[in-house]
Amino acid sequence: MVTELTAYEAGWRKVCGDLDNHPQIKILHASQGELDTGFADIAASWAALVGEQEVKAPAALERCDLRFRELGRQWMGEGPYVNGEFYLTHIARAGSPGLGEGWIESWTGKELFPSSQLRVIDGHPITGTGHCAALRLLPGGGEPEIWWVAEPRYGAWKMDVGHREYLEMLQLTKGAFSWQFLFTRAPLDNEEFEGVRDRIENMLDALPVLFPEHDYKPLTERFSARLRDGRS
Repeated sequence: MVTELTAYEAGWRKVCGDLDNHPQIKILHASQGELDTGFADIAASWAALVGEQEVKAPAALERCDLRFRELGRQWMGEGPYVNGEFYLTHIARAGSPGLGEGWIESWTGKELFPSSQLRVIDGHPITGTGHCAALRLLPGGGEPEIWWVAEPRYGAWKMDVGHREYLEMLQLTKGAFSWQFLFTRAPLDNEEFEGVRDRIENMLDALPVLFPEHDYKPLTERFSARLRDGRS
């Protein structure tokens, strides 16, 4: 059993370190991330997650294997202002959103499915927004979808990214609130999404200043395109 960090896991420790050691960022809560070595490999972890269901693993899952029992930060940028949270757990132990026998209805009303199909991979347990990103285990064995569940106010949205891409964007954004909406079809130009729009604007203003070594231009361009979509 490998007990040392992989390169991918070390990259996540660096994400946390960049937040922890930044002079303009205040850490409000930290989940440090001890390794959970109870599973032999990512295949065993996936098998534990899906149980007897025949569900295809996400593409390139082995390239984003995280064995942390939990890893997360709740943080606030103090100049420029931005705040965020992420909370990752071992994929084998990912649970449902805790909605009992509830149902998930997409914002558009075109999809309705039981919440038991979802397995939470990221969320805001400390801030307590109730928002979470989850794998949707599709009946019939198709590759899982990623859903951003922001109920009750902002609904539930299928994201335009897979599992690996979600984690890549999470590393880039550091979990700044509302970044996920950039990868949905949410009508960001609508009045009801004004709060979401403001948080995204704060993020896109602040992160290039706080982390100039990263390129946030693609996110800025995506935001502009999403606003144009809403006006068309």
